[in-house]
Amino acid sequence: MIKLIASDIDGTLVPDGTHEIDKRIYDVIRRLKDHGITFVGASGRQFASMAKLFGPVNKDIYYITDNGSILRDYKEVYNMNVIDRPLLMEMIRDAKRLHDCDIMLCGKDTAYCEDKSPMFYWLRDSYRFNIQVLGDFEKNLNDDIVKMSIYHVDNAENIVNEWFTPKWKDEFKITCAGIMWMDIVYPDADKGSSLRILQKRLGISPEETMAFGDNINDLGLLEAASESYAIGSAREEIKKAAKHIAPTLKENGETEVLLKLLEELDAQVK
Repeated sequence: MIKLIASDIDGTLVPDGTHEIDKRIYDVIRRLKDHGITFVGASGRQFASMAKLFGPVNKDIYYITDNGSILRDYKEVYNMNVIDRPLLMEMIRDAKRLHDCDIMLCGKDTAYCEDKSPMFYWLRDSYRFNIQVLGDFEKNLNDDIVKMSIYHVDNAENIVNEWFTPKWKDEFKITCAGIMWMDIVYPDADKGSSLRILQKRLGISPEETMAFGDNINDLGLLEAASESYAIGSAREEIKKAAKHIAPTLKENGETEVLLKLLEELDAQVK
């Protein structure tokens, strides 16, 4: 029996960088809870953005944020992976050499950028991030950082993988989170690792877990769940890794799968 459901956000529940969620998911999460099933959102987003997205039910779910660097509920942080400061600063200097790219740094509660670039406005207005403009990171950054993201308008993966990834891949996990984003965290700080920590905390096995994803940074999440779903609009690598294929994001594929699960659970109760 399924006891835990983990879901990626961008590309799975909402179009990348928006808050355009299928409102039925709120009632679905409430009904799942009535059946004793826990829901966890798993995203590259920060907690503030996710809590706004799940507004009506945000106190009823768990959060895997910043691509797995933080595991928490609405009030309490259970696990947090902070990037070593000298390594972070060296990576920042390297990232500044990448053509037409921008950098975002994520702390527990706040994200940071150096100036009011298009990336800043998109994160603030579309993702609804808590984000601050710091100026020079090396001079002004005081917060602990759990994730670094490199942004490019449409080609982040290819640009970062040309030489940045080969240099840093032994120190960090560098994964694509959409055509605009490459996320950098410690190797043991991915979505799958955080999901396994939550499973252990709740006493729930992988066989009792369902997960949904669409992109490379969701591979660990799917591997930690026996009932894994790739959204129909997912990358081919994700479709090959998943046990099932759900309808596409435009068809609200995850909601439809969960409504079918609830229909089966309701029938069992009757």
